[in-house]
Formats: sequence, C-alpha cells, structure tokens
Amino acid sequence: MATDIDRLNNDTVIKILRISEALVKTADRFFSKYGVTTTQYDVLVIVNYSESRITQSELGERRVVSRSNITGIVDRLEKLGLIKRESDTGDRRIKHLVVTKKGKDIIEKVEEKYFDNLKQILWFLDEKDKAGILEIIGKIEKSLRRAEDIL
Repeated sequence: MATDIDRLNNDTVIKILRISEALVKTADRFFSKYGVTTTQYDVLVIVNYSESRITQSELGERRVVSRSNITGIVDRLEKLGLIKRESDTGDRRIKHLVVTKKGKDIIEKVEEKYFDNLKQILWFLDEKDKAGILEIIGKIEKSLRRAEDIL
C-alpha cells in the first residue's frame, strides 16, 4: 500500500521527467531552425570554449555519454562541416576536435538568441531560485550515483 510519502516521491519524479521532456522538446525545436540538434550544439560549444584542445574521449567524459554516441555525434558534425578532427603531433592515434569557421558561425548566430530564449523560459525565477534548483538537482544527482552503487 502506497503511503503519502510514496505518492509524493512519485509525483516529484513525474514532474521532473515532464519538465525535462518539455525542455528537451523546446530546445530541439529551437536548434532545428539552425540545422543542428541540441546535442550537436552542446558539443560545438564544449569544443569551442574548451581552454585547451580537446579529444573525442575527453568530450565523452564531459558529455557523460557512451564513446559510440560521441563518435556518431562527431561524425555528423564533421559531415556538416562544423567540426574537424586533427591528429596529435606526438601521437597520430589521438584526434583533437576543432570547430571550423562554419561551426563558429553557427555558434555566433545562435548563442545570443539561445540565451534570450532561456531568459524567456526562466523569466520568473530570480538568482536565488535558480541557485536553489541547482542545489536540489545536485542532491538528486548525488543520490542517483549512490543508488547506482547500491543496485
């Protein structure tokens, strides 16, 4: 028999999932206007703003997706002419990712509009609210990592 806390836990998770799905759909709609997916744009930004040259493996660690997924994403970005792979001078097996001029042009065209879009979505939250949400999400992430260790 479900208790009140069980129902509250379930409702909380369902709301988080629905918000997440809605945010993903909104972002996908936004980025599709520019010929990229949300994930592709995210990869472009990570590579573009990385403090040092980044390898595909390092990108996979930052994105927390499987190596095969990163390979497919980078392959598609390379086909679109937005990213290129450059061999490391010391070890040709290592490939560094570099955003092309075309990729930089997309970032420049999208970035300000994207941030404006976020402002429109989150207009009603002040900095304290956003910091509180980030703190709660951090706690959920920590709990999920703990749960993975338990299961």
